[in-house]
Amino acid sequence: MSKFQIILLAVFGAFVVIGVAVFSLYRGGGGNNDVNIVVWGDVPSHYFNLLLNTPTLTQDDTLTVSYVEKSADALDTEFTEALARGQGPDLILLTQDRLWKNKPKLLAIPFESFTERDFKTIFVEEAELFLDAGGIFALPISIDPMVLYYNRDLLSSAGHAGPITYWDEIYASAANLSKKDTAGNLFSSVIALGEARNIPHAKDILSLLFLQAGTPITAKVSGKLQSQIATNPNSLPISPGVAALDFYTQFSNPTKVFYSWNRSLVDAQTHFTSGDSAYYLGFASEFSILKNKNPTLNFSVAPVPQSRVSSRVTTFGYIKGVAISRGSRNPAVAFTVATTLTSKESSAFLSKNLALPPARRDLLVSKPTDAIFSTFYDAALQSKGFLDPDAEETDTVFKNAIESVTSGRARSGEAINEISEEVDALIKQ
Repeated sequence: MSKFQIILLAVFGAFVVIGVAVFSLYRGGGGNNDVNIVVWGDVPSHYFNLLLNTPTLTQDDTLTVSYVEKSADALDTEFTEALARGQGPDLILLTQDRLWKNKPKLLAIPFESFTERDFKTIFVEEAELFLDAGGIFALPISIDPMVLYYNRDLLSSAGHAGPITYWDEIYASAANLSKKDTAGNLFSSVIALGEARNIPHAKDILSLLFLQAGTPITAKVSGKLQSQIATNPNSLPISPGVAALDFYTQFSNPTKVFYSWNRSLVDAQTHFTSGDSAYYLGFASEFSILKNKNPTLNFSVAPVPQSRVSSRVTTFGYIKGVAISRGSRNPAVAFTVATTLTSKESSAFLSKNLALPPARRDLLVSKPTDAIFSTFYDAALQSKGFLDPDAEETDTVFKNAIESVTSGRARSGEAINEISEEVDALIKQ
């Protein structure tokens, strides 16, 4: 930890006792002084400002809530720098993979103000990543689950009645959905798996496979976050992490009959929208992007494939929450605004405008009738994630591990041990 970080954490610490003590003091309305609560996030300002202009957020004339859109890449850095200058926001929107790195800059909502039981009753299970022994570090506002997009024309032409349900079905599918030219070059692929450089969601897909194999990636052990990627709690012949990495990387091996991807191809999303991939593992938020890239593409969506040996249906997802900044001068008011932003009415409004499933259970029980969004709603309930020590750094770590195996520089077991060690090192930074 750098000297700058140590000084910054000391400054943040001064706000903790004061902030928690005043959580119960604000009830809204009737105050003598107007209050302005500033929210930072990477949600497009157009949609978030529509939410802020609803009656739910404008009923208190002593309270003004303003939103500042930041790019996802710059949000963490600008948040840290603003807090150091004493100019940070009151609330910040962040996903679970940003929580660990930003946790020292956030103020926990004590369970006396929002009980753990209520939290677990209201929000989906993945939201529990926002919980800690000290309280709640973010209130969930939306969720973006991973789903399986599929080309209906390619499947029909190959005689497939529907999309795959289990991962082992991909082997037979590759026989007539992955195609090579006379020179042996792939031009049609069953699915983008096996590489890292041209598969933008490589880390997310590998995380999905880890979670489905029973590896939580990171977990609290005796109160401390630790990597679990290399663990083998059931003493299996092959650890879950190694099995997941082996499965992922095998599809880039040209000697395999199910060979379906290599790093010379265009990126996975473009390959799919060009009509050259039967399947694409992406997120609910990409639905409109795929439609816009190729309006004539005949595609639909299904749940991600599952393991036959697991009784639990699991996908990977990014859950976004509203967190209170330790630099807020009005933490009690910020808490009130956060609960309003994540209320049933606000969550439903934002879900409709963002075309993403809400993170509230009471909204997810009323599924849309169309095939696309009903799948998204189911996936929201099935989503899991992990506390990521540094989203950008682990993206590099995961991709390096994949390429070390596909290039022959390392065996899967060695790559998994390397991932685990580097994740642990990032946690301790």
